[in-house]
Amino acid sequence: MEKKDRDYILSLFPTIVKIKDRDLREKVIQTWFNAWKRSNFLRIEDVHQFEPARERINYTNVDHTNQVCQACERMATIPSKILGLQLNLDYLRAGALLHDVDKMVVFDAQTGGGTEAGRRTPHAVAGASMARAEGLPEEVAHIIEAHSTKFSPHPPKSIEALILRHADLIVGNAVYMAQGLEAEKVLNESLVHVR
Repeated sequence: MEKKDRDYILSLFPTIVKIKDRDLREKVIQTWFNAWKRSNFLRIEDVHQFEPARERINYTNVDHTNQVCQACERMATIPSKILGLQLNLDYLRAGALLHDVDKMVVFDAQTGGGTEAGRRTPHAVAGASMARAEGLPEEVAHIIEAHSTKFSPHPPKSIEALILRHADLIVGNAVYMAQGLEAEKVLNESLVHVR
């Protein structure tokens, strides 16, 4: 990866620099880079939060990811500061940054529908698989794989995974509600175009 590509990814996702573990940070950057290069999107910021709903709501995957990262940071204070639980904030940040990375490859830039890869592998599973392929820890892959109430094969089994699942749900639904839409209804109606 060239420096300009690395700098581009860092400019899109400010939470990356908060990851203290350098190796983990670099693997997060590499996962985004490889997803982008596998996709048919010209720019990472061109991907919609849910591509088939592009005509119904203006909401990019980059905006959503950054909002979820911020929500996770704030929500993490409850179990850590109030309950005294130990959290791995680097893992939580990596999971939040990558929870929707697969949207680069499961959606098609030209049609707005699903790609062949998107039809073969469920959303949360695809993202976790991409993280594993880059050598991210299994704990991070689990956080990604368990984040979706609709597409995850199993529930969260760590506090970090639980935080991400709820942050994603709250942030996504709040954005849709603020625009007078019901997220679940829009997603279900739009799923027809993915298959």
